[in-house]
This record gives sequence, structure tokens and C-alpha cells, in this order.
Amino acid sequence: MKKLFFTASVALVLSMTVSSCRPCQVCTKASSPELRVCEKDYGNNTQYGLVVDAYQAQGYKCKSAL
Repeated sequence: MKKLFFTASVALVLSMTVSSCRPCQVCTKASSPELRVCEKDYGNNTQYGLVVDAYQAQGYKCKSAL
């Protein structure tokens, strides 16, 4: 029983760690400061995507941050 509980606890901690990794984009444009746009700063993935798209429409080049 203890082994099952331990395994479930480890799985839960790992899943929380993986889900907390949110992608960020670093957007650059000549003569403008670098912008860092992270998904955690927005309510959902759709809003995050719209913000990245808006910056790209303004001429920024966005790349995933590692």
C-alpha cells in the first residue's frame, strides 16, 4: 500500500512540474526593446496566441525562449 501511495505521489508531483512549464516568446524588432511574452501572463492560450500574433503583425520577430 505504501509503495502505491509513493508512486502516485511521485506521479502527481511530476505532472504538476511539467504543467507549470509555460512557453514564452522573445520578440525582437530593430530600434525597439526586446519583449518577452509568456503564456502565464494571459488568461488562456488563445489570448497568448493573439498577443504574439499582434506583435508579429507590428514587425516583431518572435522565437520560443528556452
